[in-house]
Amino acid sequence: MHNFVFSFVIILGSLAAGHIFNRLITRAIVPLSAESAERLRRAMQKTALLVVNPVAFCGAIWIADLSAAGFYALPFIGLAALATGLALGAAGTRLLKLAPGQAGVYTTSASFTNIGNIGGLVAFVLLGEAGFALVPFYKLFEELWYYSLLFPIARSYGERANSAAAGEGAAPRAAGSLRRLLRDPFLVVAFFSIALGLSLNFSGLHRPAFYAGLNAVLVPLSSFLLLFAIGMNLRFTIAKRHLKAAALLICGKAVIVPAIAFGLALFLGLGKAGGGVGLKLVLVLAAMPIGFLGLVPPALYKLDQDFAGSLWLASNGALIVIVPVLALLV
Repeated sequence: MHNFVFSFVIILGSLAAGHIFNRLITRAIVPLSAESAERLRRAMQKTALLVVNPVAFCGAIWIADLSAAGFYALPFIGLAALATGLALGAAGTRLLKLAPGQAGVYTTSASFTNIGNIGGLVAFVLLGEAGFALVPFYKLFEELWYYSLLFPIARSYGERANSAAAGEGAAPRAAGSLRRLLRDPFLVVAFFSIALGLSLNFSGLHRPAFYAGLNAVLVPLSSFLLLFAIGMNLRFTIAKRHLKAAALLICGKAVIVPAIAFGLALFLGLGKAGGGVGLKLVLVLAAMPIGFLGLVPPALYKLDQDFAGSLWLASNGALIVIVPVLALLV
């Protein structure tokens, strides 16, 4: 009980705090310009992704038991979960008979997944450092999948929905996206933290005792910073006309995707690796809601942003049910 209550306090409290800060403090008590508020939001995100997360992941990987060969299947299981979400999104688009402006949102939102800040937090709370250390391996192909496939898909729907629009704000080609991805500082730092953690793990050096207590602070802090920044721009409303689509998407992401990923993990032997921690991690991360990045393509490619916001909020709100169920299962 304490574990998932703690998760909710961090997730909901951080979102609410960011929303309140933006609505009340910046506008009434200490007015900030839109540019200043945006700089603050980006600074919090960069601090979490470039400083806090790398230190936490490196320390967790340092003491992770990676002797089980099955753990090296995690990146491919994670990729399979993302692909399953995309397939379900495409099927749901046809079932709901969505117009291109909403079809692009639904198809890609079903694949965008919050593996990092919410998934990492839930994994840390439910599975401890042993599970948290495996998160970077599960999400190894995540950004490559997003930028090389989901963004171009959203772009193609945007072109169909706005066929009369000129090339302003057009998405880069996949090759250009891939080049930028490989130079992305967030990706470079993430890979460096994984490599450093693996090097320390294989070196035989003992991790300092204080690191366990440090990670108990860093992991929630990272989630707080990222979710607070999201809360600053979030509208807490779900349009009634979007409820059917949101319910269908939640069922796919919270039931079908985890079931398929879990079955694949069992087939690949993760049930016997490390006391089953890898298998539990797959179940947790595959059930996570739409990631915040899923809100970017609709804004970039002129898709239905209200629809995207409704799907994101409904999917993340479903954590109220999903996290307790996961706590019981793992």
